[in-house]
Amino acid sequence: MSLTALRGERSEQRSTGGTLPHRRLILAAFALFVVAAVLTWLVAFSSVLGVRTVTVRGTHALTAEQVRAAARIAHGTPLVRLDKAAVLHRVEALPDVASATVTTSFPSTVVITVTERVAVGYVRSGGAVRLVDRTGDQYRSAPSAPKQLPRFVVSAGPNARATGAAVATVAAALPEQVRRAVDSIQALDPDAITLLLADGRVVRWGSADHSTDKARILPALLRRDGTQFDVTDPDLPFAR
Repeated sequence: MSLTALRGERSEQRSTGGTLPHRRLILAAFALFVVAAVLTWLVAFSSVLGVRTVTVRGTHALTAEQVRAAARIAHGTPLVRLDKAAVLHRVEALPDVASATVTTSFPSTVVITVTERVAVGYVRSGGAVRLVDRTGDQYRSAPSAPKQLPRFVVSAGPNARATGAAVATVAAALPEQVRRAVDSIQALDPDAITLLLADGRVVRWGSADHSTDKARILPALLRRDGTQFDVTDPDLPFAR
């Protein structure tokens, strides 16, 4: 074989040897692209990892179906594309919900956990009964006045909301057995709160400050003789 032919053969071998690895890299990159595209479609756009179960926890006054209806989560919505903030906003718009959380669990579950409002009293407004929670929010109507809860009587005016919140704070601090014995909680302003018991006795509470301490000493104070009780200063309570 001539020298020229030998050089040509070696050149062809080098050219072929360089092309094959290059083609393999292209094919491998294309395969990876296809796999990534398929996985993206499966996770983000198909219903394979979509919502199939909506679990609701923490309900008492509400039903799980009411929460699911408010959440409005479409069956099959991909979990990674679920707008949890929007779902949370819709659930927390329910009057009985104080707060909620929304979490997802692969492959197909959404968990909604709600914390319901708890009534600590009620108000009468235009003949209607409205339940009030510990924040002072009037969150929904009731068919009649709850016998186990006190009525809130708050003066109208610019301080009405602050006064209502203070009264609700007091009611929430009361032991349940005392709260059941209270007919009404009245306040001219946030610093002048009075409890009227069903048996006619009166408790001067003052402001909502130190309500936990005041509520703690009140049951023992009510065991004393008298009709007037004062816990405005929890360090110096008295009865007469």
